[in-house]
Amino acid sequence: MKRVSIVLLAALVAASVAGTIASPLPDSGVVSLQPSKTSSSCANPTPFVIPSLQEWKGSKGDWKLSKGTRIVVDPAYAKGISADSKHTFMANPANLQQYAASFQADIKQVTGWDLQVVVSSKCGKDDIFLTLGADAKDPHLDNEGYLLDIGKQGIAIQAVTSRGAFWGTRTLLQMLILADENDYTLPQGNARDFPNYGERKFMQDIARKPIPISDLKEYVALTSFYKFNTYHIHLNDNPGMQNKATNKDWASLYSGFRLKSDNPAFSMYANNDTAYTKQDMREYQDFVKARGMDLIPEIDTPAHSLCFTKFHPEWSIQNTTARGDWLDLGNQEVWTFIEDLWTEFVGWFDSSEISIGADEYDATKGDLARKFVNHFHDYFATNFNRTIRMWGSDVKLPGTIEINKSIHTDHWDWTYSNPVDLVKRGHKVSNLNAPDVYMVPRSQSYWDYIDDKKIYDLWLPHIFDILDRTNSSRNLSPNEPLLTGGGFANWNDFLSESVTRVELYDRVSKTAGAFAEKLWAGEKSTASISYDKWSPLAKKLRENIPGVTLTHRPASKGQFVITYDFEDGTVKDKSGNEYDGKLNNGAKVVDAGEGHGKAVQLSPDSYISTPLESIRYPYAVGLWVKPSGNQAANAVLLESGDGRLLISNGTSPTVTFEQDGNQYNTQIILPADTWSHIAFSADGSKTSVFYNMRRVAIVNYYNSRWDVLRNETMVVTAPIRNIGSASGNSVNGLVDGFFVLDRATYGGEMSFLGKHYANALP
Repeated sequence: MKRVSIVLLAALVAASVAGTIASPLPDSGVVSLQPSKTSSSCANPTPFVIPSLQEWKGSKGDWKLSKGTRIVVDPAYAKGISADSKHTFMANPANLQQYAASFQADIKQVTGWDLQVVVSSKCGKDDIFLTLGADAKDPHLDNEGYLLDIGKQGIAIQAVTSRGAFWGTRTLLQMLILADENDYTLPQGNARDFPNYGERKFMQDIARKPIPISDLKEYVALTSFYKFNTYHIHLNDNPGMQNKATNKDWASLYSGFRLKSDNPAFSMYANNDTAYTKQDMREYQDFVKARGMDLIPEIDTPAHSLCFTKFHPEWSIQNTTARGDWLDLGNQEVWTFIEDLWTEFVGWFDSSEISIGADEYDATKGDLARKFVNHFHDYFATNFNRTIRMWGSDVKLPGTIEINKSIHTDHWDWTYSNPVDLVKRGHKVSNLNAPDVYMVPRSQSYWDYIDDKKIYDLWLPHIFDILDRTNSSRNLSPNEPLLTGGGFANWNDFLSESVTRVELYDRVSKTAGAFAEKLWAGEKSTASISYDKWSPLAKKLRENIPGVTLTHRPASKGQFVITYDFEDGTVKDKSGNEYDGKLNNGAKVVDAGEGHGKAVQLSPDSYISTPLESIRYPYAVGLWVKPSGNQAANAVLLESGDGRLLISNGTSPTVTFEQDGNQYNTQIILPADTWSHIAFSADGSKTSVFYNMRRVAIVNYYNSRWDVLRNETMVVTAPIRNIGSASGNSVNGLVDGFFVLDRATYGGEMSFLGKHYANALP
């Protein structure tokens, strides 16, 4: 077998840089990787991916993925190299073989093919070869850049680090998603791709919205798909609070602390609704690393600390002008507690960089807060060999004590810090400037959905003021060495009841791609393709990300996703999608009479299962039901892992939605031994409820846990996994004419749907 030399031409520098792949590709010759910003008219054009490729040189012809394609890992680098640990916050970073396993799982979900992963120096023309050994002297390839060659002899991805090679697999994965279905043909050519910024971050507040670990993994799958490399989790917080004089019941408000220790000194702080054990965090971080990301944990003190002060009110500042969530830094017990807190939890995390928060504290105690920050900079360095970062807060914490310049700062608000001043004083700065990159659903103060077109057209990591982009007193140079990058943030100040976990994911996913473009490739990519042309392709990618289930938009050949009329004695789907149902635990088709023909008889233990889980807006879902007079409390009409539709709740005989542990009363009572039609339909702003085919209610939530009471509309994720319940608490009675429509519906159309398309009536 011939050793294959790969010539690397660095298109962004004047001199050529040459390198050699450490292991051979088979069969022949020299594979030339010479990316260029231009290509001949006969060559393959630059493939669409997000973020865009920095450099591409198209050749002629195609390469096709097949069931026999193998993912071949170079044995010289399979277990990782020393360069990997130099470019990550995380201890024990993932190696090339682990990244290959992630790639294998993703390809299986996209194509249905379970490709073989082998560690070998031998590969064929149908294979994908992953290797390292690219020239580390190339400043663009060092750390996260990669070389991609798609040619007649197969596909080769080469990088300096294992993470860089993984980003190359993200490019291939996206190309496969956008290829013709069941064909998976890719254009031949080669690329030299690299990020403009080293930190490409998604920050998520998981304190004020209970989010299961499974969902957190899906956010990692989402963001790493776009080559984000940092996930910052905000582990404790509470609603925005007024001072103690105004908010006298401050200690009773909801607060979140999401780490569940077995140590009784700290176990009390963990939330009962959702909290993560040390083992949860271990498994989660292994997943994070296998997706090319760093995890930054944040426990926010001395403000945002209601989760601690509610148990120790004596630790809060003892005057009525202070907020109840402010820890009293004049109390030595507070300092000792925070040291002990981090001693307990810092070992749960592999990150060498930890966020201590340190934002929005009492401005009258500026120097004390600055002393606090510097103390914990030294404390982490001395005791844990770790660095810290904080939210930019120096302007709102006036004082003479200088904050240690080694502290990495997340700039977020002009009234709290100025990024230009931070850089002048020597701080590394990350751009999380509000309101441009802040998503706070339902807050009415920041974006509910971030305007991704605005980000695509106007935002850049060095632009901290979109409205005044050329002002050097408010924006940095794009080449500023202390500008580490940036990203976007999801804060959940007014959540829990107000937005379901599915709707939250929808908000995050719709903006991630635009930020990825700017963080990786900058404005040259967005200047070459308009948002209107970019958006449809971005949508297709977004809706097909492997490892994500929270999209909940089932494929459908037409407007109807499911229709069951039971008239042939089965649960056959008449929509044409073949989402046939199944009768379980004694559920049976019977003659219903009363103009309904066939219907299904359910008992508390029986149910109908469907192949689908849920459907996110827009949708309409309906069915006929004739409940008996003997119903258990909380009997279930519909259910999925995302929620349930109950015929009643524990305190009321009214139909009730249940989502994420919260209940929403519809005020509809279904009479016993009588056929009723119940349906609901959601658009992006509300869920309408129909009783006997007339809209009679809109689902509202009333959130009494915050210091500002809110009563607003709710967008429900429709549970359609089961009609009845697999848990043995189904509605007792008859059901008929079940339908799921993939758009919202209003008014008179519901009567047509209930009577005609569901075939429930003659």
